[in-house]
Amino acid sequence: MDQTLMVVAGQAISLGMAAAAVAAVLIGLALGWLLGRGRKPLAPVAAGKGLKASRAASDDAFLRGLSHMMADHTDQAIEEFTKAVNLNTDTVETYVVLGNLFRQKGQIERAVRIRQTIIARANLDPAVQLQARFDLGLDYRKGGLFNRAVEAFQEVLSRDPGHQDALRQLVGLYEEMRDWASAYETMRRLSKLTGEDNRLVLAHHKTELGKDLQAAGKLDAAEQAMSQAISVHKKCLDAYLHLGDLELARGRNRKAINLWRKAVQMAPVYAHLVISRLDMAEETLGRKVVADFLAGVDLDQAEPATLLALAKSRQRHGEHKQALQLLEAAIVKEPGCLEAHQLRGDILLAAGDNDACLKAYVELLAQVQGYGAQYQCGQCGFVSHQLAWKCPRCHGWDTMTPRHS
Repeated sequence: MDQTLMVVAGQAISLGMAAAAVAAVLIGLALGWLLGRGRKPLAPVAAGKGLKASRAASDDAFLRGLSHMMADHTDQAIEEFTKAVNLNTDTVETYVVLGNLFRQKGQIERAVRIRQTIIARANLDPAVQLQARFDLGLDYRKGGLFNRAVEAFQEVLSRDPGHQDALRQLVGLYEEMRDWASAYETMRRLSKLTGEDNRLVLAHHKTELGKDLQAAGKLDAAEQAMSQAISVHKKCLDAYLHLGDLELARGRNRKAINLWRKAVQMAPVYAHLVISRLDMAEETLGRKVVADFLAGVDLDQAEPATLLALAKSRQRHGEHKQALQLLEAAIVKEPGCLEAHQLRGDILLAAGDNDACLKAYVELLAQVQGYGAQYQCGQCGFVSHQLAWKCPRCHGWDTMTPRHS
């Protein structure tokens, strides 16, 4: 994620922008800053030559700092901006940029001191002070001081209840802190302000709350939270999966099966998540119930991950021929499915078919280079061996899907 270096009139400036765009914004910012200071000084000053020289030197240092920012020379930029504020302490803009650079470098204490200095200034424009409080929250969050970050963003909202960025930061913080109830209420508040449809995210908040309640042994509250998740968004797959788990744990096998069947119908691409659950619960559910469920899977439309899960189930029951057929189908659809190659080789090796086994392992080795991750985020491209309902990189919900080579 790009590091925000300063916010001017609502415009965030970061190192991740294209060079030309950064240059245009920064040059315009610099010119406006210099001209604005000439028209509206922050404090009354005498027009002496020494003061003019100090201001000129401060302006030069500021511009050199911008130049280093565009070149991604953070240390040199910090050095020049520090010179600028030492030569002219009235330039709030320079303090803002310097604080953001300190945050980017991980020097959180220095960044925090700068925000506090800005906030403490007398006769400061309320909008500038509000931005400093928001930046303080960002500093605390970057430093892992989540409780202080929450307090900072709540202070911003007490002064500006419609501050959408503060609400977004709070949602992210509450999610990281696993305070799902607060995340849910804050996202609802944000949705009312923006008009955005965040029902899927809200449903995930309720689902995660239900998981935590179930882990704590509060099964009634957990069931209520997961049922609310489905009411909020009918296609929250994770809610169906875990509500099914809960129903199974409570001995309500028929309800669990019905929930999992709905999950497969709703999102066939994730059918393997249900199949693995059925395999683990076979002793409780009974072989016939599981077999009847699996027989309803459309093999022609099945994803490679689904075929692999079915093959594992067949192998576990000693149905090696059927397992090999499913693995062959999975490999045809996804040649890079390493686990399918490996399982096929293992089955052939156990059967004593050495030639076919050797061929299977050779094909496996041919696929090893450059492959391995099973899931990929459709929003930012992040790849992972494990499914995450919330992408670890872009933090989007329900963006991870089975990866195809």
